[in-house]
Amino acid sequence: MTTHQQGCVAVTGAGSGIGAATARVLARSGRAVLLLGRRVDALEQVADEIEQEGGRSLAASCDVADEHATRTAIDRGIERFGGVEGLVNAAGIMPVAPIPEADPADWRRILEVNVLGSLHAVAAVLPGMLERGTGHILSIGSVAGHTLFPDATVYCASKSALHVVSEGLRAELARRQREDGNRIRVTLIAPGAVDTALPETIAHEPSREATRTWYERMNGILQPSDIAETVRWAMDAPEHVSVNEITVRPTEMVR
Repeated sequence: MTTHQQGCVAVTGAGSGIGAATARVLARSGRAVLLLGRRVDALEQVADEIEQEGGRSLAASCDVADEHATRTAIDRGIERFGGVEGLVNAAGIMPVAPIPEADPADWRRILEVNVLGSLHAVAAVLPGMLERGTGHILSIGSVAGHTLFPDATVYCASKSALHVVSEGLRAELARRQREDGNRIRVTLIAPGAVDTALPETIAHEPSREATRTWYERMNGILQPSDIAETVRWAMDAPEHVSVNEITVRPTEMVR
């Protein structure tokens, strides 16, 4: 196992699903990981698993929708590991419902977590990356950022916004690279259906049942570890190679 000494990789949403799987995979690859999420018990469980396997980790609870809390948690990782070499924005929520039946508070929360939450984390790690001239910012988008799924309009909008933010940041940093020589890479991974607890968090019962049925009918749904390995592959690419966007679907998924 190669040991990465540049700092840590901060992973949001690290208490479960894709975030937890990514933290485990990156720790096994020799990277120190900063586990960010709201549930302390879940973060500490993942941290314990990593430590038992000989990895390095730190659990720091925060709600990414809270800019100050996110910055404070990331500062803890900087203090412990000396810096942040990578960021994986894996925190996300999916309270889908038809717009006429939706709770407007859910719309606000979707945008706060899925879009602003990612930006808060970027804002906290980017100054250090620019100072060092290297780093990798990777966000977990969705095929919903490219394709509209009925009854999930606001969720799709949030993932579409994340795609735009990721590409815009990539373009800005690429332009700066010509000026200051930084090697900061930006990647967006857009998964299709992944076997996580996210569909079970849908409060609108018809939407929850429709999503559950769709998942159950699919043969060979993606696992969180599939996306985690894709993250590791993108981060392991040579520094001059910037893998900008990857779409990962179950083989039988049409759109």
